[in-house]
Amino acid sequence: MSMPLRKYGLAWWKSRRRELESGRSEKPKREHVEVLTPILLSGGGRTGSTAIMELLGTDPRVAFDREYPFESRYLLYFAKFAKLLQHPEFFQFLEAEQLFDFDYLGFAGPPPATTYVPSSSPDGYLPSLPLRSTVKELWTFFSRSVLQGRPHSEFYIEKSPPWLSPIVRECMTCYTIYNVRDPRDIFISANAFMKKRNYFGFARLAEDTDIDHARHLALAFVNTFENYYADRKRSDTMLLRYEDFVLDRRKVVNDVRRLCGIVPDIKSSSDFFSVHRTAKDLDHTVNRWKSDPIPQDVILFLERALQSEMTELGYPLTQAQHNGMWKTISFDEGIDLSTLSCSADGSLEPGSECAVVDIRGIDFWVILPFDSFEARTIKEVWLSVRGDIGKVFSLYWHGPSDGFSEERCMTLGYVPSPGWSVLSFPVHSHPQWQGTVSQLRLDLFNAASPPHRGHGQIRWVRLVG
Repeated sequence: MSMPLRKYGLAWWKSRRRELESGRSEKPKREHVEVLTPILLSGGGRTGSTAIMELLGTDPRVAFDREYPFESRYLLYFAKFAKLLQHPEFFQFLEAEQLFDFDYLGFAGPPPATTYVPSSSPDGYLPSLPLRSTVKELWTFFSRSVLQGRPHSEFYIEKSPPWLSPIVRECMTCYTIYNVRDPRDIFISANAFMKKRNYFGFARLAEDTDIDHARHLALAFVNTFENYYADRKRSDTMLLRYEDFVLDRRKVVNDVRRLCGIVPDIKSSSDFFSVHRTAKDLDHTVNRWKSDPIPQDVILFLERALQSEMTELGYPLTQAQHNGMWKTISFDEGIDLSTLSCSADGSLEPGSECAVVDIRGIDFWVILPFDSFEARTIKEVWLSVRGDIGKVFSLYWHGPSDGFSEERCMTLGYVPSPGWSVLSFPVHSHPQWQGTVSQLRLDLFNAASPPHRGHGQIRWVRLVG
């Protein structure tokens, strides 16, 4: 038996030969691999990610732990660890008992309160490790270890959150597959899976109503969409709709091959499917919302909250066409930024499909040009942002006869990131969110400690009922 045949296996080489003969091989095999190329499957639960992982793993050059449901996240762990090392001032918030306990698996927790300001000068800490170079060094070390045991490997695949790709691609070659599904079907599938396993998950709590759960799913959906939309023209990313994976598998396989060179076996079957599925067969997982029970108010909420995203992705709307979407201000080329009232600590400049925020002080804010509305009709305020500065975002409001004050304000923590984040102000939980709201003011990309110079971007602000 020849060396290549022994190394990769007969099935893979037959597929490779057919590909070469048809002239469809865009990505040649690398002869010598020192670092595994990450392929990040970015999406959420019940979007087909487990089945997609299984399919992509049929190419023997792909490395990941073949243990259902394929959720060993090495690269994500390295990125989180590197992120912690950037902030030595946060070590004091680690619980020593957890750190000392050899058997304890986790570390850290949520960042400290938004009012926290380090008491010491930055010179009082040891030099922090740069995020991207730390991720790269850890990944190089990890890759060498994997390649010693699996020398035929070239790629590594991982289910990931959307913020990971923008960090990884700045320090190494990285491909991103944005994995989406009709959010109405996600709702049905998630609840069916929880019922099957008799547990709560997918961001649903025991006290949540169906609308509460739909709200959580919609926020996760739009976070993935915003990063996909920003990356949609990049050559190292692709969109993979679950519906296409089910109904047009061959096209999906060809798209993946063109993206990164992986050659999945289209004839492979999912051994785990009977354990993982919640529909009678794969075909019935598409457009479940048309046949399976789903509350009509859930459909209406999802379509109103995600109207532009669902339309962009090709998911037909029904109820929202008659009820309209929630009010949105888009900071794209169509808005006259010069008409907006802003503080002197920054400015808004037009950018590509967003506004660029230039921060020059400690308190930048902008008055949002929404018409007056009744507070009871709006539960949350969403905004899509990314930036290299800031620690807090604040939302102020007032009625017809008063002005902005600290009594009518909500504050969210923000960690600067190269990826897009959709922040949500749960205004309905504030005791002063009542009556008529005449004006909203957004304080953004502000930090309590210097430097107070940097840049951010804002795509839109949306009122969600």
